[in-house]
Amino acid sequence: MRFSATVRRDLQAAYRTLARAVGRQPWLAQGSVNVVAPKSPAGTVTYTWTRKVRAKTVTVALSRQQAAAFRQAIETNRRIEEALSRLRQMSQTALLAEVPGVTKRRLDAPQHADTKPVPKGA
Repeated sequence: MRFSATVRRDLQAAYRTLARAVGRQPWLAQGSVNVVAPKSPAGTVTYTWTRKVRAKTVTVALSRQQAAAFRQAIETNRRIEEALSRLRQMSQTALLAEVPGVTKRRLDAPQHADTKPVPKGA
């Protein structure tokens, strides 16, 4: 299987982008960090991290420092997921264009010479 120089260059650039995104931040996390305002004047700001686990929302209380670290890990994860999505799309396009596929048959031609098309309404 041989890809054209353009396709190979685009895929290599996408891989480099993905490698840079992973290299900046070693931590990855899914979900969201929420800042909850105090409910009373004497209260304090609280931070929570929410995510889905087996179709259920799980919430964890965080410190301010943990919230900052989780925000960064979540942003890194989103960048990587976006890069992976683009890379998958480019790979699928390249594979469909560059690798020989099946011969498609015409839909308006009968499949067998001895069969007759079924009339509409029958």
